[in-house]
Amino acid sequence: MLRRISSFATGRRSKWVVIATWVILGFALFGFQPKLQEATTNENEAFLPETAESTEVNDVLEERFEVGNEVDALVTYNREGGRLGAADFERISADALEIAGLGRPVPDAPCESELVGVLTVVDPQAGPVCGAAELPGSGTDGKSHGQAQQRSEEPQTISEDGSTALVLVRTNADESDDIVDNVELLREIVPDPNPGAGELRGYVTGIAGIIADSIDVFESIDTTLLLVTVSLVLVLLLAIYRSPVVALVPLFVVAIAYGIAAAAVYGLVQAGAVEVNGQTTSLLIVLMFGAGTDYCLLIVSRYREELRRYEDKHEAMAHATERTAPAILSAGATVFAAMLILTLADFKATQTMGPVLALGIAIMLLAGLTLLPALLSALGRNAFWPAVPRYGTEQRRPLGIWRRVGHFVHDRPVFAIVISVAILGLGALGNLQDRGIIDFGEGFRDPPESVEGQLLLEEDLSGGQIAPTTILVAPAAAEGVAAAVGEIDGVESVVPAGTSDDGELDRLEVTLAHDPFSDAANDLVPDIRAAATDAAGGETVLVGGTTAENFDTTETLRSDARLIVPLTLALIFLILCVLLRAVVAPIYLIATVVLSYAFAIGASTLIFTEIFNQPDGDPGLPTFAFIFLVALGVDYNIFLISRIREEAHYSEVHDAVINGLEHTGGVITSAGVILAGTFCALMTLPLEALFQIGFTVALGLLVDTFLVRSILVPAIAFKLGELNWWPGRRSTMPIGPPSDRP
Repeated sequence: MLRRISSFATGRRSKWVVIATWVILGFALFGFQPKLQEATTNENEAFLPETAESTEVNDVLEERFEVGNEVDALVTYNREGGRLGAADFERISADALEIAGLGRPVPDAPCESELVGVLTVVDPQAGPVCGAAELPGSGTDGKSHGQAQQRSEEPQTISEDGSTALVLVRTNADESDDIVDNVELLREIVPDPNPGAGELRGYVTGIAGIIADSIDVFESIDTTLLLVTVSLVLVLLLAIYRSPVVALVPLFVVAIAYGIAAAAVYGLVQAGAVEVNGQTTSLLIVLMFGAGTDYCLLIVSRYREELRRYEDKHEAMAHATERTAPAILSAGATVFAAMLILTLADFKATQTMGPVLALGIAIMLLAGLTLLPALLSALGRNAFWPAVPRYGTEQRRPLGIWRRVGHFVHDRPVFAIVISVAILGLGALGNLQDRGIIDFGEGFRDPPESVEGQLLLEEDLSGGQIAPTTILVAPAAAEGVAAAVGEIDGVESVVPAGTSDDGELDRLEVTLAHDPFSDAANDLVPDIRAAATDAAGGETVLVGGTTAENFDTTETLRSDARLIVPLTLALIFLILCVLLRAVVAPIYLIATVVLSYAFAIGASTLIFTEIFNQPDGDPGLPTFAFIFLVALGVDYNIFLISRIREEAHYSEVHDAVINGLEHTGGVITSAGVILAGTFCALMTLPLEALFQIGFTVALGLLVDTFLVRSILVPAIAFKLGELNWWPGRRSTMPIGPPSDRP
């Protein structure tokens, strides 16, 4: 099958059909990439676990409450270094009226705001400007649940030092475009958050501000990442090959494949088959350009080698593709399989990421095995200008560095193994350090307005007001649950916030004393759920809201990791066994990659904490880093061990390892640097989670390239000798020089 594909892609006439098909398809579909970026869903619902309690709360609020899934905007006013004066409160009241769309306060009347879905606006001094019936403490029928309200304190809207005041704008806007438009209108009304010294400042925060700022960051993230990635890959390819044509060819192939993949994913989104968030589209760019360039490099390098053995460029390309295709296909299959395993995750963002990345790598493989050989066949030797590989010449290997490395490892295999494992083990000790979870404010490398407003709330008022925790409980148990939860240390207030349309559930709103995105707030969730369950006495009770969502997300990611990690290892092990027709080599290949993964996580933890002053981490980092490092790290071992096995047909194991290292050393090192570089591109983005993923994976790939693949794997292969291929055995083909090989 591979031989037929190779022959067709490199045929004298058929290659033009292949090129035309890919180019026409690529250019026809490339315009869908911006549309994919616009179609991303970056609201919290796109990330939540499917079976979590907090997700169930959101579903119940949407289905059974007329007023339930509110999106609050909090406008924080502040005068740095002084109290708010009468003129300041006049401005605040005027802003509240303008937001409400009224000339004077009418507390019991509906709001007439230009903003979408405004339910109520609350002045910090005068109280409700409009829509008072929609405030916490009022049911959908407008009747107050007085007893529960008496046990709770009113949320603080003016700080004790008089420097900060808060305006609440409650809306039922649930479409991202509406939320963004609302926040933009609010920011046009309220004072500038960065005025002159001593002037009144205004910050739009709350869940609405957070969503708007998050969407704003993700809107430009793909364009930035694409430009950085393409530029970086081009520079690295030019540095490696010092040939403009051969540097542009792999980049052109990957760009065509990416454009088609983006269009295919967009089609799936429009069909409702998947939801895609900004993180997924960013990783799709990095994965396709990084892994795709690696696959292209392997073929390009082998083509240059074969051009010295075969005078006809088509024959040289056919041999190059035929010899590299099994390794590339196996490497791609490991990545494809690892991505598909992600679909088994309960965490929705991870689950939807799986098929998108798997589709991208499949299209990249197809382009690499057809379009690239066709283009190189058309260009021939001139593709490598000015260093054109001539027929019958020997390839220059500067300083013979990889042969020297091979002989060094061969002469001291035990020393090489001990030192390598010691280095990896020392780095892995960083995993003993307990890291916290990145909160919302820490998630941005350059904090937006909503973060600044949240920090001000936390300092002067109550950070918990930005995102109260929701409890849904049967009416008969509402008082007991409110009382029990209100006694928990760290809970600031509990207020009733409405009744379901069918009257079977009451909604309680819990304001925490902590930043709702912090570890301290997350730690309260189990206590709140336990207290509510005990007080409910067997009645229905559910706890949700932003803090509960964060807690459930962390727990679900840990649970997913316990499923994904062993399945990924088992599947990759089987692929390696099929490729190598052996059991021993796959065992140590996977073991070494897992060890380098442990090093990458541990060492990066120490670096984040001690150098970058970021002791907290993204809860999804271990899973994502594992998937990328193991799947992509195994690729390099596949490239190396496949060449060693090929060389073993013609020479003893000692020479096979050295020859394999010599022939693949340069190209795999180049591939590793390029792939690490593409993940480094994530570090240019303004999100801490993507920065940490990029840094950790890049570090792991570099260690895999220069230590594991160059020293540790060859050392183990030397020590095991013929046992590498157990239960199979090395081919008994006669030994001959490279020029005699078929």
